[in-house]
Formats: sequence, structure tokens, C-alpha cells
Amino acid sequence: MKKNKIFFYLILFVLGYDVHAQKNISLKECVDFALKNHVSNTVYENEIALAKQKSTEALAGYLPQVSTNITFDDNLKRQVSIIPAGAFSPTEIRLQFGTQYNTTGTAQLDQVLYDKSMLVGIKAAEPNNQLSILKKEQNQDNIIYNTVSAYFQVLVYLEQEKITLENEKKYRELLDILKLRLEKGVIKKTDYDRTKSSLNNIVSQKSILEMNKQVALNKLKHAMGMSLDEEINVIEFSNYESLALVEKDNNFQVSNLLDYRIQNNNALLQEFDVKRKQAAFLPTVSMYARYGATSLNNEFAKSFSNWFDFSTVGLKVSVPIFSGYRKLSQLKQAEISLLNAKANMQISANNLQLSFKNSNAQLQKSQSDLVINRENLYFAKQVFESSDLEYQKGVSTLSDLLNADYSYKEAQSNYITSLINVMSSRLEYEKSKGNLKSYINQF
Repeated sequence: MKKNKIFFYLILFVLGYDVHAQKNISLKECVDFALKNHVSNTVYENEIALAKQKSTEALAGYLPQVSTNITFDDNLKRQVSIIPAGAFSPTEIRLQFGTQYNTTGTAQLDQVLYDKSMLVGIKAAEPNNQLSILKKEQNQDNIIYNTVSAYFQVLVYLEQEKITLENEKKYRELLDILKLRLEKGVIKKTDYDRTKSSLNNIVSQKSILEMNKQVALNKLKHAMGMSLDEEINVIEFSNYESLALVEKDNNFQVSNLLDYRIQNNNALLQEFDVKRKQAAFLPTVSMYARYGATSLNNEFAKSFSNWFDFSTVGLKVSVPIFSGYRKLSQLKQAEISLLNAKANMQISANNLQLSFKNSNAQLQKSQSDLVINRENLYFAKQVFESSDLEYQKGVSTLSDLLNADYSYKEAQSNYITSLINVMSSRLEYEKSKGNLKSYINQF
């Protein structure tokens, strides 16, 4: 079987097929895959289904409750009743009432007519359902955020890799020239060795970048809920600077954010809990109807043949009077929890407002840094190319060239750093606005 599999792969290879083909995937495709396949979606779908079942459970208390009951008693020794002496006899009379075998079957219908606590529970079902839906949306936002963040990290390593490959090519060309000059005795061996050392550093850096890129790809697949065995390549952006272009938003509303809406729903549910605890002090009214039959006999063989039916209709009013301060304590606890829920909601609103302002300021700063570092990169490249040309003409030293190269690499590093800051700050900015889904649709 193994030989057949190897032979199959050889045929594909001869025909020109890549047996380990990698799939090119865009940012939008990554997010769509994550939203569809991430295992956490199942958890929150189950939470929605659970909330619906709780709604049904709350409503069930106000629906008719029907039960049946069948009992069979074998009175091995019946109780003795005594009639005192005097009225009927000068001596006491001992009697045993009933029969040895009693069979009773009943069916009872109970219907709640008024129970304020149950009514509050039914009304609380809707915000509870809404809360489960909001938590699912929050989870989707988290999936989008984690996926985009991981995707951006891969893009950064790809940009670094391109720069490193460009530097490697440049140094290999320079090393070839120096080798010829060294053979002709034009330069000292230390100049050649210094350049060779720089090339070795670049090769080592390239190896580290390759490893980091693979780690970032694995993190991306994990964020997407994709198998780590899948082979993927991310599609790069044609213009990274476009990520920095954002219109000023003057319509920011904390009340529109998912985190705030979840806190608001928690406070609303806590209000319902207070009302439910208050309702525990009110009377409850219910009615019942019962129908049954009893068979009585002293012989087991005839204990199911002699039936007498009966029926009852009743009204029940329960008035709570004193519970040892238990209900009052429960009400006080619920009221304190409600105060905390409202305080947490205000804290959350302040934090969300702060997050938006800070992310907006950070985005503007990263935009400004990107413009400056892009210009510096352009100038550093011009200086390096000019120094390289002068060195090849023999009008400047290797030290001048390496100094220019150092400045160029530093400009490259600063540009990559500013690129990272722009992508991360833009992502944080969109998250702080609660706009991740709309943001991702732009790609």
C-alpha cells in the first residue's frame, strides 16, 4: 500500500503536479473561514439554544400541570380505633376500619392563576436571549480581531523577508566585486572579511525570519480554527499605506458597542432579579382539579374489581408571612448586585471611551511616523546607492559604504516598525469603534 502511494506521488510529480500545493488565501478569506469553522462558534450557538430552553422553562410554570398517581396498599396490620365505654357499651369497643387491600388512582390538574415571581421570570427571558446573541457577536468580533492580528504579523515577516533577500543579493554582488579586487591586490583582506561577515549575518537573519514566519502562520491557522497541517500562503497587500487612511469619526457612541450593550443587559437582568425577589413577598393563587377512584377489598384477587370514584375542585391561596428574614436578605443581596451592575456599566463606558480616544491618538501618531520613516527610507536608499557607486569607482572607502548601508538598514527597520504600528493601531482603532466587521469587508 505504501509503495502504491509513493508511486502515485511520483506520477503526479512527473506530470507536473505539486503534491504539497499551498493555498493562497486573502485576509477576507481567512476571516470568513474563521467565522465559519472556529470551534468557539459551537459554544455560543449552544448558549443561544440554552437561553431559548430557559425561556420555555420559565413559561412552563404558567401552563397547566397534569400528573397522575397510582398507589397500592397492603395493610398487613390495620390500625385499631377505640370507642370509650359509656355511650354505646359499658366497656370500650375496639374497631378496625378499612380493608386489607386498597388501590387508588388519581389524576390532578394544577393551574397557576397569579404568581408575580413567575411573571417576572417570563419577562426576563427576552433580555436573557438577547444577551446570548450579543455574546455570540462579541465572540465573532474576537475571532476577527485575533485572525486579522495574526494575518498582519505574517505580513510583517514577509516584508522583512523581502528586505532581507534584497540585502543578501546586494551583499553577494558586492562580495563578488571585492573578491576580484582582493585577487588583484587592490583591497585588503579585512575589507573582504568585513563584508563576508555582514553577509553571514544577513543569511542568519533570513533563517530566523523563516522560522518566525512559520510560527506566525501557525498562529494564524490556530486563530482561524484551521488544521495546523494545512499549507497556506497569505496574499500580501499592494499598498500598506492605505491602512493608514481613515476618515475622522465624529459619531462615536459608547451605547452602540457590544461590551456596553452586554453590560447593559446584565444590569437589566439584575433588575428583573430584584423584582423577582420583591414578588416573593406577594401571595400566589392557583387552582386544582382532581379525579380518582379507589378499590377496597380484603381479598387480593378482588382488590382491583370494586372501584369507587371521587373528584375535587379547589382554589389555593398561599400568603407568605415570615421566612426568618431569608427572603428579605435575598432581596437586599439582589439590590446590592444591581448597584454593582450599574457601577460596572459606568466603569465600562468610561473605559470604552478612553480606549477609543487612545487608539485614535495612537493611529494618528503611527500615521505620522510612517510618513517620516518612508521618506527616511527613500533618502537612506539614495545615499547607499550613491555610496555604492562611488565605492565601485574607487572614490570612497568601504567604511563609507558600510556606514551608508548601516543607515539604510536602520531606516528599513524603522519603516517596518512604523508599518507594524500602523496596522496594529488601525486594528485597535476599528475595534474600539465596534467596527471590525465593516472594516474587514474593505479587503
